[in-house]
Amino acid sequence: MTEKVALRDVYGALLPEFGRRYSNLAVLDADLATSTRTAAFHKAFPDRYLNVGIAEQNMVGMSAGIALMGGMPVVNTFAAFLTRRAADQIAISVAYPRLNVKFFGFHAGISLGEDGATQQAVEDLGIMQAIPGIRVYAPLDAVDLRAVMEEVFSIDSPTYVRLARFPSPQVIEEGADRSSGFHMLRTGSGSHVVVTTGTICADVLAAAATLGGEGIDLGVIGVSRIKPLDLTLAGGLAERSVAVVEEHNIHGGLADAVSSLLDAAGVEHRLERIGVPDRFGESGRPSDLLHSFGLSAEALSTTLRAWSLAHSPQRRTE
Repeated sequence: MTEKVALRDVYGALLPEFGRRYSNLAVLDADLATSTRTAAFHKAFPDRYLNVGIAEQNMVGMSAGIALMGGMPVVNTFAAFLTRRAADQIAISVAYPRLNVKFFGFHAGISLGEDGATQQAVEDLGIMQAIPGIRVYAPLDAVDLRAVMEEVFSIDSPTYVRLARFPSPQVIEEGADRSSGFHMLRTGSGSHVVVTTGTICADVLAAAATLGGEGIDLGVIGVSRIKPLDLTLAGGLAERSVAVVEEHNIHGGLADAVSSLLDAAGVEHRLERIGVPDRFGESGRPSDLLHSFGLSAEALSTTLRAWSLAHSPQRRTE
């Protein structure tokens, strides 16, 4: 793993590049340019940038109007404010008429830290997946974010991209093929595989490395395109014990998406759901919150060790 970098910094640096490539790209922000790093785009393209203030529902409505006029609006705000506050506008004004609007939700998950439950989006993936026609992404690292942005801006479809706040390491090699929307990050030699998404992927890999030193060789798959999931993922999970780790409510997120995919493929399965239990987050230091919610590398080592041992072939035949 390499030096850590914040995805929002990478996003802010890349956005003007896409603005030069797509002349119809316009950026909307809800008075959070410092947090979302859209200030660089504002400087480069002041006539294609709108700060709508603290008015998320209006911002989504404005983006629909821009899309109807042939623009490609990019909507930026905290994931919690976007998906909770403006869900109706997203569904009716954008998704229902299938408009080409790109939503970027920042500061997702409990790792936001001290801002607490009101700003920690732990249900955003569930909300956005449930709205028909919206493609949903959670990049694994900075390399993956660039690839996700390439895909998102090249397709005529409403999309949602989820970004965490704090720096995370690179887990994907430059130039890696991401056409499937997922990556086999650790092959593993046994019958156990962990599926994860977003920057928590780095903690999953660290936990898997720890367990590997104990002779527990877990496979790890990182999913960045959550909706639609590629059908080939089901083949890689067949006849294996599957745990899904996500910095999201255990309901409505990646685990539900994987379970639905396996159902559609006719693959018998039992998922171990590891994430935020059915509750809101709380205020605290990001590292402390991840540990107390069982999502730090150390906590995941303990949970995944117990899970793999409980579902080992030897244990099942006893």
